[in-house]
Amino acid sequence: MKRLILASNKIPVNIANIDRDFNVSISVDTKFSGLQNFYSLYDTYWVGQTGVDDYDFSEREMKELNDQLGKLRCVPVFPGMDDYQRSLHGFSGNTLWPLFHYFTQNVVYHEEDWNSYVLVNQLYADKIVSIMEDDDILWIHDFHLLLLPQMVRILKPNISIGLFIHVPFPSFEIFRLLPWRQEIIEGMLGADLIGFHIFDYVRHFMSSVRRLMGYDTVFNRITIEERTMKVDVFPKGIHYDLFQSEVIRLQTQNDKNMTPMQRQIETHLANDKNKKIIISIDPLDYTKGIPTRLKAFELFLQTSPEYLEKVSLLLIALPSVVSGKSYYEIKRQVDELVGRINGYYGTITWAPIIYMNQEFTIDELIGLYAHSDIALILPLRDGLNLVAKEYVASRIDGKGVLILSELAGSSKELHEAILVNPNNLSSIACSIKQALEMPEEEQIRRNKVMNERLKRYPIDRWAIEFIQNLEGVKELQKTSLTRKINDDRIISIISSFKKSKKRILFLDYDGTLSWFKKDPEEAKPDKELYSILKALSENRRNTVVIISGRDKETLGRWFPEDWNIHFIAEHGVWLREPGLEWHMMEQIDNAWKDSVYHLLEYYVDQTPNTFIETKNFSLAWHYRKADPDLGIQRAWELKEQLLLLTGNLNLEIMDGDKVLEIKYSGINKGRAALNKMGINLYDFILAIGDDWTDEYTFEAMPSEAYTIKVGTKTTKASFYIDSVEKVRELLAGFRKNQ
Repeated sequence: MKRLILASNKIPVNIANIDRDFNVSISVDTKFSGLQNFYSLYDTYWVGQTGVDDYDFSEREMKELNDQLGKLRCVPVFPGMDDYQRSLHGFSGNTLWPLFHYFTQNVVYHEEDWNSYVLVNQLYADKIVSIMEDDDILWIHDFHLLLLPQMVRILKPNISIGLFIHVPFPSFEIFRLLPWRQEIIEGMLGADLIGFHIFDYVRHFMSSVRRLMGYDTVFNRITIEERTMKVDVFPKGIHYDLFQSEVIRLQTQNDKNMTPMQRQIETHLANDKNKKIIISIDPLDYTKGIPTRLKAFELFLQTSPEYLEKVSLLLIALPSVVSGKSYYEIKRQVDELVGRINGYYGTITWAPIIYMNQEFTIDELIGLYAHSDIALILPLRDGLNLVAKEYVASRIDGKGVLILSELAGSSKELHEAILVNPNNLSSIACSIKQALEMPEEEQIRRNKVMNERLKRYPIDRWAIEFIQNLEGVKELQKTSLTRKINDDRIISIISSFKKSKKRILFLDYDGTLSWFKKDPEEAKPDKELYSILKALSENRRNTVVIISGRDKETLGRWFPEDWNIHFIAEHGVWLREPGLEWHMMEQIDNAWKDSVYHLLEYYVDQTPNTFIETKNFSLAWHYRKADPDLGIQRAWELKEQLLLLTGNLNLEIMDGDKVLEIKYSGINKGRAALNKMGINLYDFILAIGDDWTDEYTFEAMPSEAYTIKVGTKTTKASFYIDSVEKVRELLAGFRKNQ
């Protein structure tokens, strides 16, 4: 059985320490988490902190605690108390939490908090590595451990690492405010699979990766050297069947089995059968917008006086991750608003707001859901919000109305709810009235659709699909590795080269023989490349062909005319044999260039840091220096314009690596390469390139040829190689063994 290691801020246990004797038990809410199912599917361990704020234990006490946790397959992490506070309440609570929820005014940047965050993540990494094996699966949860994937990757390169973020991921314009933004992204990219609740967060994360790291991204995949990773959407569900069965159980239980809170609920309902209940449950946190919804409810009472003494707002404020000044400020605001509204509108027999600042058991919450006519869930920003889903699942009679913030992640799934902007007080007030007056038939129709969706995608499916996708990414990586040019394969190719008598080498230039530069002129050959190519070209058994998109003037300027190198320039337009003049494969009409050039000029003006490269028979628009997202957008727009402009012309638009090139159609590298080989019989053929234009060359090569792509992009080549350095290493091996 495979081993699954779950890592989170806190292990799912309750620890009672009475007179220095521990009583450790699995948290009651664990059965609703969905993760408990893995204990039967995998050999599962859970790594995290205990939640005990003071663990100044003796050696005996520490051993007893570890023994009891070990029986529950929980592995505790014990940072120093100062680092624990600074990491959890400092960096996680006062830096990442407000920043990721767009509350930039609440963000605190303290170097000491960051240092503690790094230290705690490293403690986790050391603990995990001490118990992990290469075929284990590691699933890391949430923003407290964003550095952990890369830390574990460094120590255990081959294991499967998944990371799930349960909070929003902000847009790049917000994320860039973080001084340690690059370190956070690098830490997250140590994972093989990163999961978010909704696509918006995926889009924001991918934008930050492109802008900060410059990695190649294709849809939801990121290529980092030879490793391909994936970023995807996994909206967390709830334990749907359990909620349904709990409602039925609570409805049939006798009075003896009720908790005091359940008895209060039943008594209240019996006394006020005609009153409507609006339930609102959220942590007492500034991201939840509780003061705003109280003002909206007050506006509802002002504008709909016919509902006075007929409806009450049951406001439940749960414990919050926010602590310190922010917590007390929000509590003060809520206390004042509740007091003012109840004082102005309340009567001896009716309180507009029933305010409860305490914890509830899951059974008690389900009972509240089942008896509430409306759920008012209006966070100002929320990663998902499971309360909205729990309310819908608990209404087995099909009645009840959900009013949901459109800024909560769950609004993407529960769009049959009444969706409102949580900052629009009048809209919320109108929505409350709409909900109170909604016919039962419409309530049932809306809830039926949402219930069917929740039933199809419960929490166990969320968890299992994440792990299955993680294993799928590892299979994709294995497939890539089987085609990778590693040291053993380099030795094998060099051996074939050494045994051969007649060889031809087709070598792309930019991104293959030389690194990309922001200024194309800076990519000229260095001493190492000159030395390798000169030595290979001097051997009569070798035919060295540089096949490039570069213009013939640049290639002619960079390489001496007396070298025994063949050139194919501008993607096959121009050819030159050693000692001869440049000539064209066929005559090409250049009359189209003026009209296209004016269009390219417009896009240079519209896209800062782009430029036009003029070649003899083609034009290229380079956007490597441009803002990554703007560059991609403008490239799409330009392609559409070019297709319209060149529809009646015999032209081809080539989408290269951060460049669009327009040239005469029908001439490409593959055709030029076949022309170069002619009827000669070569017993060693090699073609290397990094661009999609090199795909023409790969496709034209015979089956016995070695075709190699630089990088891990989708390709028709037989193999791929990591980098320019590895290409040069291979060619240097040819030089040594020719």
